[in-house]
Amino acid sequence: MTWEDAKRILPNQWLIIEPIQAHTEGNKTILDDITVVDAFQEENSKNALLQYVKLHRKHRERELLVVHTSRPELDIIDKGWIAVRPAL
Repeated sequence: MTWEDAKRILPNQWLIIEPIQAHTEGNKTILDDITVVDAFQEENSKNALLQYVKLHRKHRERELLVVHTSRPELDIIDKGWIAVRPAL
């Protein structure tokens, strides 16, 4: 399913999704194809997060994300994390 399809079918909802296919453009990962694992009404963001935690604990090998369908695009920006060591 594309992000546009998900937004059209499930407007104003929190979704737990699993990326199926993605590509990189610059510092962004664009999710081209997703599976909707679960959906929650807008006011149930806490329930969406609780379900995400439950699923993540049970299926650690799966890459799951919680997103709201109000997002115009489904992309992930690489922040370029830097590891910091304490001073000796």
